[in-house]
Amino acid sequence: MPLKIENLSHTYMKGTPFEKKALANINFEINDGEFAAIIGHTGCGKSTLIQHFNGLLKPETGNIYIDGKLMNDSNCKEMRKQVGLVFQYPEYQLFESTVYKDVAFGIKKEKLSADEEYKRVADAIKKTGLSEDVLEKSVYDLSGGQKRRVAIAGIIVMNPKILVLDEPAAGLDPAGRDEILSFAKKLRDETGITVILVSHSMEDVAKLADKVIVMNGGNIEMIGTPKEVFRNGKRLNEIGLSVPQLSAVFHKIDEILPNLHINTDLFTVEEATDEILRLLSKGGTV
Repeated sequence: MPLKIENLSHTYMKGTPFEKKALANINFEINDGEFAAIIGHTGCGKSTLIQHFNGLLKPETGNIYIDGKLMNDSNCKEMRKQVGLVFQYPEYQLFESTVYKDVAFGIKKEKLSADEEYKRVADAIKKTGLSEDVLEKSVYDLSGGQKRRVAIAGIIVMNPKILVLDEPAAGLDPAGRDEILSFAKKLRDETGITVILVSHSMEDVAKLADKVIVMNGGNIEMIGTPKEVFRNGKRLNEIGLSVPQLSAVFHKIDEILPNLHINTDLFTVEEATDEILRLLSKGGTV
């Protein structure tokens, strides 16, 4: 399996008056090719957790396994290459004069031939849904969504086994948001890469994820499929989260019209459409 977290704990400023326990005995596994989502209210430990995946932070206690290998001080630098971590607003980290130079920056030390390097860069940019035409453009000539995809291309050009996306759609308009999230799903579907999405959008999580990890106060609150997690709407509300809006609407309909026997266990537009058509085919009214 690409990622296993075992008894992971982390404390900031330990031994000072400002000591804060950010993670407490975290355990979970993410399987090869899985699209996993990590959700939780602000300050619950999500960012601290993902920074352990590629060794930016070291565990206070516990172990991190990447592709079955234990990460430690001696191999951290090498294993870091297997986890591509894309922080919020990665376009702010673009700095080269052209798209090509920015994407190629991470593989310069591999001493590839010019042809090999170009192929890697072109393949990475295509995987994000952009064309080779952008390679010689300045990043400042691109839209916000395009800049973000260039930044992601600079990560996937290094061929990581795991891609971690921290709020990849933050700040984008609806079109840019759909483009980024569609790209992430398509990349997983076509390449088999493991994708980990950190998001505040329950709709996106319900639509994309195979597995959902819910964090609360530095702990794992629950783990399951989107359906398993979002059935716990009451508990999610208690810890400052919500269920997808469609689910909330259908639960309300069920409260008002219990004899309709409507399925409340749905979270996407496609599922809602199917349920409405099912009811109409039975002669019901919606």
